[in-house]
Amino acid sequence: MSTIPVPDLTKSIVELLIEAYEGPPDAKSPTWFNDNDPNAGIFGQINPLSAIEASTSADGSGNPGTTVASHVEHLRWSLANVNKTLKGDPYQSNWAESWKITKINVEEWDLLRGNLRSEVETVCAAIQKQEQLQGPFLNGLLSLVPHAAYHLATIRQIIERVKEKQ
Repeated sequence: MSTIPVPDLTKSIVELLIEAYEGPPDAKSPTWFNDNDPNAGIFGQINPLSAIEASTSADGSGNPGTTVASHVEHLRWSLANVNKTLKGDPYQSNWAESWKITKINVEEWDLLRGNLRSEVETVCAAIQKQEQLQGPFLNGLLSLVPHAAYHLATIRQIIERVKEKQ
């Protein structure tokens, strides 16, 4: 059985996270799961949104998970959790805690987007420094990519529904 060198694996994880959050590096680059349009990543989707749009519920319920703000906070919370775990803190599995935000004002929205970007940059840097990847730790890092891709798609759907209401 052959093994994958850790630097190759960490490089792949980071490249896929960048595709999810930043989008493709340019319109001519191939992508693995994202559109190859400008602003196709999570940041490109959320940056032009106002706080009101980010707080508007896709189904009108206002429940957690129905606003872009709630998904952005969920992603920020999960990445912050990973970053703490990479520093040696115990893993926190209270996912309900990550869905507390539904509505957000302008200042909070700007701060949340900046904090998400910071957590993404921190986790990518930390992944690149890993010398050993194994067991649950490896599973957790690998899960970051489909998790981001899922929320990218959900954020796009919420934005589409919110724009239809305008």
